[in-house]
Formats: sequence, structure tokens, C-alpha cells
Amino acid sequence: MSAKPSKTDSNTQSDEPILSELEQLRSIVFGEAKKSIESRIDSIHNELSSALSAMKEQQIQHFSEMQEQFERSLDALDKKLQNIDSHHEENHSSMVKASEALNSQLEMAESSGKDDADALHDRIDKEMAALTVSFESKYIEAMDKLAKVSHELTDTKTDRKTLARLLATMASNLETD
Repeated sequence: MSAKPSKTDSNTQSDEPILSELEQLRSIVFGEAKKSIESRIDSIHNELSSALSAMKEQQIQHFSEMQEQFERSLDALDKKLQNIDSHHEENHSSMVKASEALNSQLEMAESSGKDDADALHDRIDKEMAALTVSFESKYIEAMDKLAKVSHELTDTKTDRKTLARLLATMASNLETD
């Protein structure tokens, strides 16, 4: 028995020359256009790749510049904050020193005022004692004179003129003393 080529084998072999001929026909009709399109696609692909690379480089450079700008700004803000902190600390320490000085002056003034008040109080007490002694002595003297005059009036009869002179003299003595 001889092997007969099957129908499918013959179709496959007969399809190959058709495909090959079809390829050739396509190549003849569309070959230049296909090459032109492929070349154009390759050109666009290359342009797009170079544009993307350039854009990528530009974005990297732009990002790097932004990052440097941000770091410079951050450093400037940090220095400004440190200056403000040091100024605040200086103000705080000067306010503490001023407060301590004021407290010291207040204590000194209070102590001095207390000493002055005590001295004034002592002086007033001494003057009051002296005035009391003086007033009591004057009172005793006046009472003695009054008793003397009263005794003279009761012992002797005097007229009105003498009595008036005596009272005037006593009043004048009281005023001067």
C-alpha cells in the first residue's frame, strides 16, 4: 500500500505557495508604503523616546532645583528661628534681671521706709512726751497761780479794777506760755 498524500497535506503545501505569492504581491503593492510607515513609526518612536528622555532630564533638573531652593529656604527659616529664640532668651534674661533689681530696690525701699517710719514714730513719741510734760507743768503752774489768786481774793477784799487787772495779767501769762 502506498502512502497517498492526504487532502490536508496537499492543502498545506498548496497554501504555502499562495501565501508566498500573496506576500510578494503585498510587498510589491504595499512594500514602499509599509517601509515608509515602519520608518515613520521608528522615527516617531525615536523622537518620542528622545523627547521623553529630555523631558525626564528636565524634570529631574527642575526637581533638583526645587529641592535646593526648599533646603535654602528651610535653612533661612531655621536661622531666623534661632535668631528669634536667642533674642527671646536675651529679653527673658534681661526681664529676670530687671525684676530681681526691682525686687531688691523694693526691699531696700521697704526697709528704709520702715526705718524712717520707726524713727518718725520715736520722734513723735518723744515730742508727745515732752509736750505732755510741758503741758502738765504749765497746768500745775496755772493751777498754782489760780489757787494763789483765789486765796488772795478770799483773804483780802479787792476792788473790781484790781481784780480785772489781775485776771488780764493771768490771761496774758497763759497766752504767752
